Amino acid sequence: MSNSDLRWRQRLESMQRALTQLEAALAAHGAEPGNEVIGMAVIKAYEISFELSWKTLKDLLAYEGIDALLPREVFRQAFAYGLLQEGQLWIDMLEQRNLMAHTYDATRAQQALCLIRERFAPELRTLAGDLEQRP
Repeated sequence: MSNSDLRWRQRLESMQRALTQLEAALAAHGAEPGNEVIGMAVIKAYEISFELSWKTLKDLLAYEGIDALLPREVFRQAFAYGLLQEGQLWIDMLEQRNLMAHTYDATRAQQALCLIRERFAPELRTLAGDLEQRP
């Protein structure tokens, strides 16, 4: 196994651990939907999972000989290479992550939680599963 192959696989393991934490936070928030602290934990777990997802893709693309450095370019290349099926969703996820990191509003947090639960977490799980199946 080459260093670049090893790198993306190690990053995938980190991403999977982060997704486990995101799923635990989502479950806890489902049990206590009014708990703002748990809601904040969901948002933070999403941010970490998202960061690891694009960096895993970046490392995998590098292993395949494709250079992409910034998240938006990584998503474009990953979509073109067939690693992502929902390219626009990943751009939306990036834009929302950027908003989440700089918005401290309760209404915005509730919108973010809904997006994470309904659209973003399932897409992160799909990516992790797809990457796990790669030879």
